[in-house]
Amino acid sequence: MNKKITIFAVILIAIGIIGTISSSIAAVPFATNYINECAKKASEKVTIYEKQVDVKQLDIDTKNINVEVKKSNSDKLKIVQVGTLNNNTLTIDNKENTFDIKQNEENRHIDMEIQGFGDAVINMLNLASNKIIVYVPNNVDIQAKTRYGDLIITDKDVLNERVTFSTEYSQITLPKEVKSLENLTISSNGDINLKASEILGIKNINISTTAGVYLQSMPDDVFIENIENFIPETFNIIATKYSPSINIESTVPIAKKLNIDNKNGMTYLDLPTDKYNIEFNLDASENIYFEDEQDNNQEPMKKFNGTIKQNEENQNKYNVDIKSQIINIRNI
Repeated sequence: MNKKITIFAVILIAIGIIGTISSSIAAVPFATNYINECAKKASEKVTIYEKQVDVKQLDIDTKNINVEVKKSNSDKLKIVQVGTLNNNTLTIDNKENTFDIKQNEENRHIDMEIQGFGDAVINMLNLASNKIIVYVPNNVDIQAKTRYGDLIITDKDVLNERVTFSTEYSQITLPKEVKSLENLTISSNGDINLKASEILGIKNINISTTAGVYLQSMPDDVFIENIENFIPETFNIIATKYSPSINIESTVPIAKKLNIDNKNGMTYLDLPTDKYNIEFNLDASENIYFEDEQDNNQEPMKKFNGTIKQNEENQNKYNVDIKSQIINIRNI
């Protein structure tokens, strides 16, 4: 139902961009039938590959295709294309236990001032349904490179030891449950958005970006008992451009060792300092703010080492090391 609503909304946007459609009664049935046919093709699923293979690593190289990775219900690796309107071509190769999927051609955006209504509708639907689903029969390492396509990992059972995602401006989505993953590496020129539940069970996380990082505990996050057993060992964030913003808001510690290198930007942390022993090593070039403090730095504070609140019941310690232009610490 949600998919149908999304497709219908995309069609309405396309209509608005193109201009006012004639209200001629004769044109209405044609437009309605055409739109229905396009919507049907946009949601069709076509299997383009299905074979029993021995695979340990999945390599993905796409430009504008969203890729979803799911667990196969058989011993075969299967690739399903969502929508039959686009003209994507893929090169598929399996060599030495590495399965390669590479997009050959990028869909071109249609010039709506030149193309007609029908071509523009097809183009908008392509943008909404440009996706392949890869069903893998066993646990694999995943290495994905994309420009504008998201990487969506639906099932934790497909994960082996590492996931590497390199993108221009797209997102990665991970299962919102405890995983068993050694390394997650993300590099991007755009904002990176993660939920706290997505990183549970990952041992080491490394993020490099020229934009912002946003990590939150969401209302729909499901946390488990003994959650501290599944908190990452290390979480490293490096912001490489001027004035990026890093925002972390979580009801549990993000990692046993959280390192943030954001020398030219602003870093905001909302952490449960009243429930966990969090040791801060803060270094700001301009100022450090503690929102719970009434006098709150009448004079600029540029360094801080220590805990904000000591929790004697919880003996576990978590370290937060930040280098930033401005640091703002809040207690969630």
